[in-house]
Amino acid sequence: MQAAESLDEEPRSGPVESLSLASRVAALEATTGIILHGAAARDAELISDVEAGLAALPPAMRRPPGGRLELVLHPESAPLGLGDGSKEHPDWSEDREQFHLYRYAPTAERRATLRLSRLTEAEAEHLWRRRAVVHAVMQRWDDLKNWSRSRQWRRLDGWILPFERPLTWKESASITYAGAFSRARGQVSASLDLVTFAEELFIPAESLRADALPVDDQVRCQEMSKARALSEFVAEAHLGDLPARGDCPAFDAWADADALSHLEVLLVAATGRQPQSLFGHILLRPVWREGAVVQGPGFERVVQLVALTGLESKGLGYLMKGMTGGFSTVFLTGTLGDISHESLELEQRTIRRFRLNLTQGEARRMLERTWELERRGYLGYYFFTDNCAAALLFLLNGALEDDRYVRAPGTLWVLPTATLDTLAKTEVVDANGRAVSLLEHLPDALESTGDRARRALTEQERILTTLATLLPSHALEPLRGVHRILQSAEPDVRRNGYERLTQAVTTALASSRPASRAEVRDALHAYVAHAVRVERAAVDQSEAETLAIDRERLLALDLKDGKASDNALDRQRLFEREDALQRKLAVLDRTAVLQQALASATKRPPTPDELKALVRAQHTEAAFAAATEAQGALNDGPLAEVDPRAFLARDRQRKTEAEATWAQGALRESGASRTVVSAGMDFPDMGEARPVVSLRTSAMNEALGDARLHGFQSSSELRVLDGELSVEPRWGVPRILGSRLTLVGYRTLLPELPQQRRSVSDSLGWGAEAGMSTNFERLLPYRVSVQAEALGVVASSERFDTFLAVGVGARATMDWSQFQSAPAVGPRLSLSHRAGLPGPGGSALRLEAAYVPAWRSGTTSGFTHEADATLQVEWYLGKIAHWSVLLTPRAQVHWEGRLASWSGPGSSRASLPEGWARRRLALGVELR
Repeated sequence: MQAAESLDEEPRSGPVESLSLASRVAALEATTGIILHGAAARDAELISDVEAGLAALPPAMRRPPGGRLELVLHPESAPLGLGDGSKEHPDWSEDREQFHLYRYAPTAERRATLRLSRLTEAEAEHLWRRRAVVHAVMQRWDDLKNWSRSRQWRRLDGWILPFERPLTWKESASITYAGAFSRARGQVSASLDLVTFAEELFIPAESLRADALPVDDQVRCQEMSKARALSEFVAEAHLGDLPARGDCPAFDAWADADALSHLEVLLVAATGRQPQSLFGHILLRPVWREGAVVQGPGFERVVQLVALTGLESKGLGYLMKGMTGGFSTVFLTGTLGDISHESLELEQRTIRRFRLNLTQGEARRMLERTWELERRGYLGYYFFTDNCAAALLFLLNGALEDDRYVRAPGTLWVLPTATLDTLAKTEVVDANGRAVSLLEHLPDALESTGDRARRALTEQERILTTLATLLPSHALEPLRGVHRILQSAEPDVRRNGYERLTQAVTTALASSRPASRAEVRDALHAYVAHAVRVERAAVDQSEAETLAIDRERLLALDLKDGKASDNALDRQRLFEREDALQRKLAVLDRTAVLQQALASATKRPPTPDELKALVRAQHTEAAFAAATEAQGALNDGPLAEVDPRAFLARDRQRKTEAEATWAQGALRESGASRTVVSAGMDFPDMGEARPVVSLRTSAMNEALGDARLHGFQSSSELRVLDGELSVEPRWGVPRILGSRLTLVGYRTLLPELPQQRRSVSDSLGWGAEAGMSTNFERLLPYRVSVQAEALGVVASSERFDTFLAVGVGARATMDWSQFQSAPAVGPRLSLSHRAGLPGPGGSALRLEAAYVPAWRSGTTSGFTHEADATLQVEWYLGKIAHWSVLLTPRAQVHWEGRLASWSGPGSSRASLPEGWARRRLALGVELR
């Protein structure tokens, strides 16, 4: 397109000025290769803006590569005076030889004008003319150098190429918020993202007016990662050096980078009782060295990577939004106190700690990225792929140096625990030149009140055993009686026990011998402290139940202004102005937001069951008050000589030593993405023994008793898409013997604490499983099955590395062949045993057995019976080269069929089984 030769208004320069303009236009062409023709060459203000725009660039960049560059000025108006890529208002033509300008018109685009509110319209017009020049020149440089195609740039906004991920048809950014880009045009591609950012960086608002923006709102203090990346591109191309960032008071005070010690990844582990918490949750925690002003641990900062759900009801619609991108992942900087209240107390989930081995520069960049992403980092949330783990990798990859990059552990499923595996397998070089893991476990977890109560119960039993050797039996009996009362599930009974605790402790201490009185006093002090810890867990659980009930009562009514989209918009507006943000305390904790809404809301009356739970919560709180009153009276009285700080130090040391010992014997990897190859022999009822080869793959497979640094509780088992295919190798095509697939299976052995049990089921574990199988030795070879069971623990160690459990439940199946089908249902009895073996990595001997008598209907109705038993050794060999090796020799027996009828008393005819059996010996090898 050629330049327009006539405009509606007269040229704004006289003959003498025209000579001057002509010389300036000629000088521009001679020195920079930029050509102005027609109306553009006669517009003095445009020429001045072209010169000013070029002057903002480093001298070596002012002549764009790629040959002639013509700026074409059109008579019609366009927002900002720039093209938008449409046919009506193109920005480029002639293979980027012509860049099109239009008469300036204001825009309604919020992000483009956000930092320009103090500029007059004339100043804004000059600013956008100068930015247009920078745009044209930077686009040419990017075409030559491919800066926007580098991983260093693309990972900042998460640019994805077509087909780089499933269902990605065109180039798009992972960040969905328009405020993360300099203007809307930057959301089209990574190249336009870079070029439009260069407009704002080289021609900021303060270049037109010094007081246009507070310093903390200036682009150099808001977009530090992009500014650094562009500066490094220019420097590496030997095109000059961009100015240093300078002081940013708000960020510098927040970051306190000189005092930063390290950064930690926090894994909010599963409880072992709640399957919805099994996949875990990831947080980021910057840790600063203590300065002159001591800060309480509750005020330490923690970065939450969460879906912004508002107060939306947790129903089917909520679930669908979480799976289909209806929510946004956001980065929230909260306090450790908020996290402790939500995770450690209400949810009673322990938080494991892992240190990121970053360089000093990377650690500072992590702070910058956190600052930026909290303000503009809105990512689409998808439960399976774009969750807290993916958000951590997004944040981390934008801060790593030397083009290092950590890939997601999967394409269709990104698990938090598998992400920890990936980080731990990534090697970096530390300050001493040693190769170390990027992720390092710290054996000092943030202990939930529930886990602390379980540990306290164990410590109480140990203390009573110790006191039995130091006191006469009659002196200890009152305390033993109180101890039995404190195990009650009824809070009023426990309250009565705490009222008797003071007298029982006083009696025990008074009966001690002078030589052992100090030891007895310390033991009694510890017993009382642990008793209060147990009661604290009960009151925390009651608070969580009360909060859930209040929420249900609230959400049964019309909850306004609770949508996630409204919540996100409010939050985006809050973070737009740094000066306003610093004057306002933002309530970002999800629990605090909910509690505020509940406090002022009108609620429906509670149901009878809800009322019972609310009354129980009040009584539990009264029991906790009685426990603390008794502790206070004892600590001020007969136990006053005990140093409580020494007790806390010893208790923490005992906890961390136990955790370190456990970590040394545990597997580092989670149970995600496992593959086991087995070879062995089958011994069928009929015919000769035959070789068999099996391939077992699992999206997730963590068995009961597994000790894994990155895994779930060892008291729980989770299997997802856990399948095995068995074939008989032979000449030609191998013969398929059978297959099985567990869609999802879950078991837990962990009961509730005695003080928190509401029913018989709280004293038991439970399990459920859904799957399918194929076995061509059966008359009806194809099967789908669903089963559930209650699990009773006969005996177990503290961490369930050794246990014996029996299960009682039911199973329903549907068997079929090409010609018939037969449903069946019946009870299921099971036995599970695991014995830990010496050595690292959780080596063990495992026995699983089950018996299922079922009634089958169809053409061959009647009772059928199945029995199955598997004895397996899990022998961890350790590291061989870069691989962890696990051997799993196993022996398996399976029988199914009918029992022959019995002829009655006096008959010599025995009851014989009718059916088929399979015996298998196999050796499996797993490499991780």
